[in-house]
Amino acid sequence: MSVSKQSNGKWRAVFSYVVNGERKRKTKIFRTKGEANSWLAQWQADNDPLRLEASSTLFSDYFNQYLETHVLSGIKESTQANWYAVQKYIVDKYFSSLYLDQITRNIYQRFLNDYSKTHARNTVKKRNQIVKMVIGQAFHDGLIKTDPTYNVRISGSDGKSSDEKFLEADEYQRLIDYIRSSEKLITWHTSFFVYLIALSGLRAGEALALTTDDIDVESQTLSVTKTKQRSGENATPKTKNSIRDIKLPKAFFDDYQKYILNHNFNDKKELFDGRKFATINNKWLHRIEEELNFKNLVSIHGLRHSHASYLIANGIDINYISKRLGHADTTITLRVYAHLLQVKQVSEESKTLDILSKI
Repeated sequence: MSVSKQSNGKWRAVFSYVVNGERKRKTKIFRTKGEANSWLAQWQADNDPLRLEASSTLFSDYFNQYLETHVLSGIKESTQANWYAVQKYIVDKYFSSLYLDQITRNIYQRFLNDYSKTHARNTVKKRNQIVKMVIGQAFHDGLIKTDPTYNVRISGSDGKSSDEKFLEADEYQRLIDYIRSSEKLITWHTSFFVYLIALSGLRAGEALALTTDDIDVESQTLSVTKTKQRSGENATPKTKNSIRDIKLPKAFFDDYQKYILNHNFNDKKELFDGRKFATINNKWLHRIEEELNFKNLVSIHGLRHSHASYLIANGIDINYISKRLGHADTTITLRVYAHLLQVKQVSEESKTLDILSKI
């Protein structure tokens, strides 16, 4: 950048810049030196190299670069899957042709409004957080002047109610009785898988990663030390508290011993023969639930919730339930099962008043 006086008394301003590795120059003649400097300052502000980069960088390319640099290294496949979902169903679908500096708050809010029509509010919120993280990086790097994700409004459907995620206590009992009464319990991987989660409250990945070495019949305990990812590879569990030992009733171990006699296991001695994911088990579970005329059809993960709700309904201490489920701390358990605990609180208040009224 320079300002120089010409032989005719006028002033020449020169602004040099680089775009995509190519050096370019903009020149203009002015009557006074002040006018030349003013133009040069304005041109510099309007053509800052970072802004020029933003105007020539597709958001989809920037997202992919962020993904490769900041996300893919050292995180679990389940987290990577969330990012890939945002890349496929949001970035590539809604913003594939937009450059970084073209995404305004109005454009982004309109996207959220449209996306919210077909998705639960919690899903919209989680996916917005990922987009916001990437856009925020571009903002703090100076590539864009404003953050289009700032103070946006998140909407969407309520999703399933808390009650729809659980089996009622009698349904939970009927499901276990149904599975135990069938020969498929000891001959089908799927049947035993559902039975195990219903009685233990394990996460699906934790159950799929179990081996015969993790089952101690004598102490009636199973040990959770790993979880199976979507790829089929094992990883450390979700939290440090997820590494735990779980007690199960004697009847389970009686059924387990019959189960292992009916199956040949792979080299890793995995209980479910190295299966990667539980979708097929959801379908089988739903068929049983329909046959038993349950009010709601819950998923495999819903069985974990049903296990916890059954324990809560029967007065089991919330701290023990939290440890059994492998939650990071009891605040998570309290939040997830708040509506069940409120019902319990009403019952406890009634007992308290009954005791105090006798004083």
